Order: sequence, then C-alpha cells, then structure tokens
Amino acid sequence: MVDEAHGLGVFGKQGRGVCDHFGLTHEVDLIMGTFSKSLASIGGFIAADSSIINWLRHNARTYIFSASNTPAATASALEALHIIQNEPERLEALWEATNYALKRFREAGFEIGATESPIIPLYVRDTEKTFMVTKLAFDEGVFINPVIPPACAPQDTLVRVALMATHTKDQIDRAVEKLVKAFKALDLL
Repeated sequence: MVDEAHGLGVFGKQGRGVCDHFGLTHEVDLIMGTFSKSLASIGGFIAADSSIINWLRHNARTYIFSASNTPAATASALEALHIIQNEPERLEALWEATNYALKRFREAGFEIGATESPIIPLYVRDTEKTFMVTKLAFDEGVFINPVIPPACAPQDTLVRVALMATHTKDQIDRAVEKLVKAFKALDLL
C-alpha cells in the first residue's frame, strides 16, 4: 500500500504520484490518497483491484460508518484533476518554487533532512518550541503547521512549510527571512 497524500498532484507524470514517479504503479496493491491537499477538496480514495475493494467495502469499519462524499466536493476534486492534467505549467512552477525554497532553507541553516518535496519539514525537536515558533511565524504573516507526537516521535517535532505553484521567489525569500527570525528568537538556529 502506498499513501499518495503528499504525492498526488506533485510527483510523476501529470502529478500521478510517487508510484508513477518510480514506475511502480502496477506493482502496488493499494493506492490511497486524499482530496484535501493538491485537489483542494475533502474526502479521499483507495484504488485497488475489485476483489480488494469489495473486501474493504464489507470489512473496513471506517468505510461502513462513513457518509458519501458530497457532489460538490467530488466535482471540485474532479475539476482539480482536470487542471493538473491540462495545465502542466502549474506543476513546473511548483517544482521551481520547491527547488528554490529547499536551497534557501538549507543555506539559512535549517535542518530539513533529505526532503525533496514541496512540503518542507523544519525540525524543531522540542514540542513547546514547535508551538512557539508556529505562533511567532503566524504573527509575522507566515502560516506553517506544527507536527508533534503522536504524529512524530517526541525528538522529531517540526513545522511544515507547504508550497504552492503560485508562490513567488519573493514570497519564499520573505518566508525564509521571517522563519529565520522566529527560529533565532527561540535559539533553534
């Protein structure tokens, strides 16, 4: 099973995900994803062969007790897929912004690991400071998401910078500048 929550709309040909990026789509039994990230909607999906889907339909408790997706959310996700397929310049712009941001965060001394994704982790490694840096950044006009236990190990707390195809180099530069200020205020850089 592969979770494409952060891969759909980002990796692979026409944003088909990491399975496509690595040429492994036909070797994966279940591909799961969400409509709430690249597709800017709500809901999600599981793709598999009919026998697996039939088993899930009758045995997955979360499926049995969930409501159907709304027609509006489904139409929104479908239109987002059409945009991803028909406007490749958006994916190109996303990767240009991503590569620029990765370079800038590394140059500024942030610990970001080996990430190559438009969702960039900035490690804090302290739960309280993770919330504090999130607040300081927000006060400076930079929206980041804290990641704390149980979503990660206690020593791996971080904030995530999520890039979009519409982010400009100037916006990225300002965000890096404001995040440097916030991290330095908490002795994290």
